[in-house]
Amino acid sequence: MCSLHILSLQTKAQFEEIENEVNENQVLYTKWNFSDFFYEGSKWNWDMDVVYRRQSDPGRSNIYENPLRMSFRPWVGYQFAKLTRVSISPIGLANTQGRLTVSDDDFTTERELRSTLQINNNAYYNRYNFTHRLRFESRWRGIDRPEIDQNFRVRYRMRVRIPLNYDYFYVNNTWYLNLYSEVHVEFGGDFTGTNYLTQNRNYGGLGYRFWDWARVELGYLHQYVPRGNYYMVDVLRGPMFYLYIDLFSRLKSYR
Repeated sequence: MCSLHILSLQTKAQFEEIENEVNENQVLYTKWNFSDFFYEGSKWNWDMDVVYRRQSDPGRSNIYENPLRMSFRPWVGYQFAKLTRVSISPIGLANTQGRLTVSDDDFTTERELRSTLQINNNAYYNRYNFTHRLRFESRWRGIDRPEIDQNFRVRYRMRVRIPLNYDYFYVNNTWYLNLYSEVHVEFGGDFTGTNYLTQNRNYGGLGYRFWDWARVELGYLHQYVPRGNYYMVDVLRGPMFYLYIDLFSRLKSYR
């Protein structure tokens, strides 16, 4: 999907004799996730994710040079079926620096509040664990400014996890691959962009489940962020680290 989008940008630019510009930057993404059911046998669960990101200066390779994002997001979820969970994050807080992909980008901080509805649906095919995730976000951006910008975003992610040394993902001491692609579409409210497809993230990583309820991953992220003028695309790339403290993985009835 991202290749088709980039191709369309290039075709449009060539047609109007405007040169397409791709700006690259090096990043470090991390995510720390903690979750459990409220009690054994409950269909209700809680979740907390913490995101911490860094970025280099334009044209540099020091991925820890500048801050990019710090966010906290609490969740409450309900397990409608063994393979389907619906969650809501009433309010999440994010502090985000501007992306530094060209020398004249502003190094400004934006504080954002975000409410999110999320649907996760799992499917199994032999040892392959597929997950479809749909998120609907209401964003209040620039909450420190006199006038707050509000808009909506829909995110869809397709993920597959592949155990390497076992046939089942939820087994202690399992090594696995994790591959996903996600698209972001923004609209409504104060959104004034002309390109509604605002992001595409692609990730591949290697993970290890060292307890029934805990696992780590290290992988590589490749992210496309088209700007509003259609002719400039930011490409962010770099390592990504995950830590999952996933206590409800202990319960076989929810796997």
